[in-house]
Amino acid sequence: MQEVSEAVQQFLNYIDQCRSNYQTAREAVKHEDRRLQDLLHEMEFSEGENGKRRAATRLKNSRRERRRQKDEVMRLELIVQFFEEPQNRKVLNNLRQLLGRQRKQEEFLSGKRQYKPRVKE
Repeated sequence: MQEVSEAVQQFLNYIDQCRSNYQTAREAVKHEDRRLQDLLHEMEFSEGENGKRRAATRLKNSRRERRRQKDEVMRLELIVQFFEEPQNRKVLNNLRQLLGRQRKQEEFLSGKRQYKPRVKE
């Protein structure tokens, strides 16, 4: 049976992974945007039809990659923006604190318990 702390940890990991993937995809979109100018210039200055075709193929592939990364940004954007709002960021921080307390509680419950008498006779 899965511990409560494991479920909370999985959720926090998922949110962190969403943030990471979102940033990576945004950077990839920016990279492809910058690459566009290079490819357009390559097409402009290419000598012969074969050079132009190769440049056009690279341009097509770049645009497809940009679209794929932009779709990833859109897929993750709402969840990332939700947890960037101050009140929701506070909830995430509270969940992280809860996780620590929950782990301590589970350690206690699964550990060896000893009773210490309170009254000496």
